[in-house]
Amino acid sequence: MAAPTAVASQDDGEAQRAEDVGKAALGLIDVERSQTIFKLETSSVYGSGFAFPQIARSSGYQSVFVTLWIRSYLALALNYVVQFALVMFVGEATQIMNPLGGQMHLCDFGADLDICKGPEAPFQPRCTGPGGTQFSPSRLYGYTQWAVQKFTKQALVDVLPDQEDLINEKVDPGEYGLENRTCRWVCLLLFALAVNHEIQVCFRMMAMLWFLPHAPDKCDWIEIDKKNKNKASYRIAGMPTHWKLITALTVLIPKVTLCYFVLLEGTTLLMDTSGILDTVLGAMSMAFILDVDEMLQDCMITHAGRSLIQKIQEIREESDQEDAEAGPTYHVKGPRFLDLLRQVVPFRLLVTLVIMAVFIDRYYQFKCAYQDDLGMWVSKDMYLPARASYSITDFFFNGIFHTVEKSSEPFWTMPTPPALLK
Repeated sequence: MAAPTAVASQDDGEAQRAEDVGKAALGLIDVERSQTIFKLETSSVYGSGFAFPQIARSSGYQSVFVTLWIRSYLALALNYVVQFALVMFVGEATQIMNPLGGQMHLCDFGADLDICKGPEAPFQPRCTGPGGTQFSPSRLYGYTQWAVQKFTKQALVDVLPDQEDLINEKVDPGEYGLENRTCRWVCLLLFALAVNHEIQVCFRMMAMLWFLPHAPDKCDWIEIDKKNKNKASYRIAGMPTHWKLITALTVLIPKVTLCYFVLLEGTTLLMDTSGILDTVLGAMSMAFILDVDEMLQDCMITHAGRSLIQKIQEIREESDQEDAEAGPTYHVKGPRFLDLLRQVVPFRLLVTLVIMAVFIDRYYQFKCAYQDDLGMWVSKDMYLPARASYSITDFFFNGIFHTVEKSSEPFWTMPTPPALLK
């Protein structure tokens, strides 16, 4: 009789352990489901610019809280100047300086380098470079070196016109193209992931402004301890309608605008970068722009301000609170299909891929043209800008109103390969 009893006891122990493990697993689902949209960026000037005015308002505009509010807006203003200036410099490089240097858009030049064997091999349409000749690995150069070699060859032809055939035979400037297509896509993905985090913050901030109550009795961000009058706690609460509008204009809309232009200019920069190392560094530099707000938070916000924003308590949506109260019932029912799907499918990665695809498609549509005879995307005709300056008006409106004036004649058009002229 002892043996069956021992077996039954062992089975009960295993069943209890399985139940406990199941509850632990469902607890992880609870963690996922309890995430709230009412969450501040405590390490960013955007979070300070969102919270400090409301705390100052809730305090009756007492001087200490008002000074924190003013300091947060100064940090926010400096952040906008620095971040938008950096993005504008990138735009100036891609929209003004590159064309002035004679550089065309990279598009798909050199994308199929492995199958390209050079001018002496049979003609491969997708191996055609911006110089009209065939790529080979040994003839691939970055733009600067290629431009210098082209200039040198043309100078020799201009000085020695009677030796043009010999110069064409002996002097090979090579071609300008992409060193590694895989590196381009990986760097674009990592760059889009960095921006997607900021976009998620924008959506969360937008949801907060929409769902936070605006009733006066629900807009107090400061709670005084009833037992200890000298102790106060801070929590996210409601926001009057006019303050929602002010916050949207001063925090949300500029941040959304910044994300758009970082994606726009960053994608153009990375797509027009040919070198492997330059592409990696370009992706890192664009991601660095998005970290400026956190650096300025450390630099501009006082210790008191940083301590305060860390103490602000989060609030949860009512649906989450109801689920938390119904915890035992939820555990009995087990995880829902959507909960399990959320654990399997990387939705944020999918959103990142969509964002990446949208801006890459925009690059190809605006900067490149598809040539059927070559079966590839090549740069559109390039025109010289009429001036070297790039104003803030150009930065914001050139893509829509073409505020940057250009020459009437292109300085570069895609040459037709000799093999297609026959």
